[in-house]
Amino acid sequence: MDISAVNPEVLVRSTLAQRDAQVRLEAQVSVVKQAQEVQGDAIMALMGSVPAPEGRSGHTINVSV
Repeated sequence: MDISAVNPEVLVRSTLAQRDAQVRLEAQVSVVKQAQEVQGDAIMALMGSVPAPEGRSGHTINVSV
C-alpha cells in the first residue's frame, strides 16, 4: 500500500482519533464491569440477609388435595 500521497497531519489526526475511541471504549467497559460487580454484591448481600428456614419449613411441599 502506497501512502506517500497521504498528508502526515491527516495520519496523526486519524491515529489520535482511534486512540481516543479506544480509551473511551475501555472506560465504558470498565464502568459496565463495575456496575455488574455492584449488582452482584447487592444480590449476595440480599441473599445473605434472608434467614435460613427453621426445622422442616421450606424443605417439604404438601401436594395433597
